[in-house]
Amino acid sequence: MKLSDLAQICGAKLEGSGDHEIKDVAKIETATRDHVCFVVDKSYLPALEKSRAGAVITLGGFAVPQGMNALRADDPDLAFSKAVAALRPEPLRPRPGISPHAVVPARFEMGQDSSIGPFTFIGDGVKLGRNVVVYPHCYIGDEVEIGDNTVLYPHVTILERCRIGKNCLIHPGARIGADGFGFHFVAGKFVKAPQRGTVVIEDDVEVGANTAIDRARFDVTLIKRGTKIDNLVQIGHNVNIGQHCVIAGQCGIAGSAVLKDYVMLGGNVGVGDHITIGMGAKIAARSGLMRDVAPGMKMAGQPAEEGKSFMRREAILKRLPETIAEIKELKALVSKLAGQVGLPPEEEDDDLPVQEETSGAVTRFLRSRPAPMPDEPATQPGAQPPAQPPAQG
Repeated sequence: MKLSDLAQICGAKLEGSGDHEIKDVAKIETATRDHVCFVVDKSYLPALEKSRAGAVITLGGFAVPQGMNALRADDPDLAFSKAVAALRPEPLRPRPGISPHAVVPARFEMGQDSSIGPFTFIGDGVKLGRNVVVYPHCYIGDEVEIGDNTVLYPHVTILERCRIGKNCLIHPGARIGADGFGFHFVAGKFVKAPQRGTVVIEDDVEVGANTAIDRARFDVTLIKRGTKIDNLVQIGHNVNIGQHCVIAGQCGIAGSAVLKDYVMLGGNVGVGDHITIGMGAKIAARSGLMRDVAPGMKMAGQPAEEGKSFMRREAILKRLPETIAEIKELKALVSKLAGQVGLPPEEEDDDLPVQEETSGAVTRFLRSRPAPMPDEPATQPGAQPPAQPPAQG
């Protein structure tokens, strides 16, 4: 593909030869004259100087080696994604139709140009829209509905009565519609609470590999339009996730939690049951939420707290050994001064950890103090003070 054509596809401004041919994308280190690479971080400039890439996608004003073609874009990351899509087209979709090795009931609807791969099971009353792709080894339970252009990759399970919208991607091993985790404790043992609700996933949702979305106890577990869910995420029963949320891998969302629109969860976040996370909130990786979060808040920690407070506390904790050393030296100084004025010394606190190094701050403090006054002569009990004050020198 000519570089001028690629620039148009990427929405980028071309600097260099528009006739230069580009065949693929590559990393800076491995790129050749047939490749285009991507860089926005100045730390990669030395590698770019050594690179043999035929072109680089970058920001306007970013320095590139002399003689290297450049595609400059306001959003280079997006421009590079467009280049990847143009230079590496999607794999061919399976041909429309039903594999003779699939199990399909008599009562079943399938839209135009849809395909069902081998060793797939389709339940009674299933409805598939147009251009739906069901890869091999999928299970689709009774009365499931799947909208147009949705793709189910191998080994996806969608249990009875769940609904999947249009333009969704369900990645390998995802499980949608398993029972929620609910039990009663009766007479010394756990008794299962029936889970008779369903799961509804709206349009343009992506569900990562090996993610589990449980059905509601009696109503709906809802994933709204445009939300993106990473691999290995657990979504409990009756959870309600708003539009255009982003949930990174290994998150766990407990039953009846509510995520409003545009919420972002970092990896390995835990959300307690019945918690509401306000619109646009951002939760840092490995945080644990135990209370509601206001809209737009940034939270971090276990349990999670306001992000700036968490960072201040973490900074203080990093200085804890030095702070303890300063406290021990100050206690020693207080004991010394107390002895000079005749007060009993303060007892040592053996619980404080011992640190041999002397704190620089306390050393400077000791050096900056004036010399102590000479000890006054001891006065015996009952002695009278002198009639005249001592003569001044």
